[in-house]
Amino acid sequence: MGTDYDQLKVALKEPSLNAKLFSSQFGLEAKKHRILTNGRASRYPYPENLRSRQYNIYLNSGYTDDMMDFETGPVVGAKNAVRQLKMLEQIVISHLRSDERLWPLSMAPGPTYQHDLEYLQTAFTKKWDQETHDYLGKKYGIVQEILGDVHVNFSLDGELINEIYHRFYADRYPNRIDFQNHLYFKLAQKFYLYQWLFTYLYGASPVSEDMPHSIPEDLELPVRSLRCSDYGDDNFTNEQVTYTSYDQYFAELKHFMDNGTYYSMKEFFGPVRLRRHNHDMHDIDGALHKGIDYLEFRNFDLDPLSRTGISDDTINFLELMLLNSILSPLPDNLEERLAEAKKRNNGVALQKPKEQLPWMHEEAMQLIAELQNFIVEFNAPREYQLALKFVQRRVDDPSLTLSGQLADQLENGDLLSFGLKIANDRYTKNINFQHPLQAISDVYSDDVQQLVKAAIELGVQIDLQPTQVVLYVGDHQESYNAQAAFDFSKGARDVILSDFPEVQDFQEK
Repeated sequence: MGTDYDQLKVALKEPSLNAKLFSSQFGLEAKKHRILTNGRASRYPYPENLRSRQYNIYLNSGYTDDMMDFETGPVVGAKNAVRQLKMLEQIVISHLRSDERLWPLSMAPGPTYQHDLEYLQTAFTKKWDQETHDYLGKKYGIVQEILGDVHVNFSLDGELINEIYHRFYADRYPNRIDFQNHLYFKLAQKFYLYQWLFTYLYGASPVSEDMPHSIPEDLELPVRSLRCSDYGDDNFTNEQVTYTSYDQYFAELKHFMDNGTYYSMKEFFGPVRLRRHNHDMHDIDGALHKGIDYLEFRNFDLDPLSRTGISDDTINFLELMLLNSILSPLPDNLEERLAEAKKRNNGVALQKPKEQLPWMHEEAMQLIAELQNFIVEFNAPREYQLALKFVQRRVDDPSLTLSGQLADQLENGDLLSFGLKIANDRYTKNINFQHPLQAISDVYSDDVQQLVKAAIELGVQIDLQPTQVVLYVGDHQESYNAQAAFDFSKGARDVILSDFPEVQDFQEK
């Protein structure tokens, strides 16, 4: 993807393009266990008022009914994405039983591994998805399938891509879509090269002594991140897709789907997937024809020190690295570097939580210097500078990384007490919030918050705008003023069902 980077840099300093450079969209997906206050898996049914799972794009259950899946729609900026995740978490916590909590770590608590795996194998009531559930469980086992994590979905501003294509790449790619596909693939390759650094900074699954798994007996715990290592959430060695080239990546992905190795694109567990919104996950050719329009980063453990499992700073650093990647070439010895990157990531994941080798500090500081120059050259907003400073502190002092901090919380070789304390504190804080949806209470009236809450529960989609909320199901839209008041004598759900009678069919019978 050769280009004149100097000319591209000049263009991206133009005020209109510069604003679009920092207008990336993010969607967040988080998976967390519902547990009891003793660390056992919750055996309460999936919350009754959230049973629109076949249609609900925000709240769902995962491989087991006790696994809560949260997913935000795409919004501009890390802060807005995290805000929506906070909103979803408050909704779920409002439906938990008094002795239920959301577990804040990727690895399930010890008592769950010790006593509940057999129960969890069959604790699944999404009958429409039973075949996929059984297939994944048989192939990969329940331990891998119940790992908690955060996925970050990232897309560049569409007008930015369009402008870059027409001004710099129109003579090298047959059309904008082909350019866009290749641009996103280049960003995926860049991330893969630095996956080890993200594991170093944000790895947070250091122990799992109670987990029955294929971990070698001589592997000394704690490590930095079991989930991000080769023992975590990954495909079998002979079923992995390479990032060496665009053509090879999609050829291998298509090969594994055509011969039944993967049931769909969802079964590729690489650190970053190339995706198209609302597209059939079995149709690679169609996705490429219409255009890859976002990257799904799968390399993040749940961050127990951040309320939702991921922080604004983490997302801002990811964005900063990706934006800089638009303006920097891939290494000449790419195939060799990619192979090395995979080994490096596994090595870093299995290091002691506070360990750091000299090459790690040296290469991280080189990237930080490059990103600092990017911030200055393109006058990046202040939050990116703060995120980079946060990263630099963790590079200089491994004890400040997530795994470094978790290592200090170990008691008797596990994080049960630490995890339960966080889970209890967050439960108490959420149920004591003064507003129905605290994260958006600065913009919307309490009545509108209740309406949004009911809409999400019932499977209606939402668009939060500065002066109004737009709710929609398919082509049916309804708008409500941000400060509107309602007659909730029969409850907010009744208002939604009155305005959207079709969602009655979304509810599980």
